[in-house]
Amino acid sequence: MTPLRLLTVLLLAASLLTGCVMFEQAPAPLACDPALVGRWIPLPDSPQDRVPLGKDDYADVDAKCHVRLRDNNRQDEPGFDALGFEVDGDRYLALGFKELEGLFGTGKAAAPPIPKGMPAGAVTLLKYRIHDDTLQIAMLDTVTIMQRVQQGSLKARETDASTYLFEGSPAQLRDLLRKHPELFEAFDGKAKTLRMRRAKVGT
Repeated sequence: MTPLRLLTVLLLAASLLTGCVMFEQAPAPLACDPALVGRWIPLPDSPQDRVPLGKDDYADVDAKCHVRLRDNNRQDEPGFDALGFEVDGDRYLALGFKELEGLFGTGKAAAPPIPKGMPAGAVTLLKYRIHDDTLQIAMLDTVTIMQRVQQGSLKARETDASTYLFEGSPAQLRDLLRKHPELFEAFDGKAKTLRMRRAKVGT
């Protein structure tokens, strides 16, 4: 499995399968982060990656933050808009149902129906940071979130079996992110943190 194929699988597991965690709406207005623009190549020493990179694997991000994924083992090139926001210096990407459909590239003429009990504007979040031309992407820690919801220390609505929705206004959701950084996997730590490096100009 190549790194970009693995990225798709990780995002699918984080947002569509059993253990889904979504937010009622984006916690802040979404915008393109200029720091994301460019070509990104998955690092071969990422914690979850033990497979050599294909020579043509990369993620291209244009000036409007539209992402095109190139996997050497696939003929299609899935694409989606990677728009996000910042809360107290922490940066997030928000993926709605349209973005998830583009990411997974099913090729269907029409997007699949929105899951029962889920608002049309719901999004899943990824947390990211860029340092020394290295991009790290941390997934939601769905296991911890589900455990804390069941224990009563976090409030979320269960819309389906093991599917949880954090509800509230954008301000309330931003406050949730401030108070609970543990909602996401730790950078530099667990296997669900993807690392990519910015490609040099001309590569």
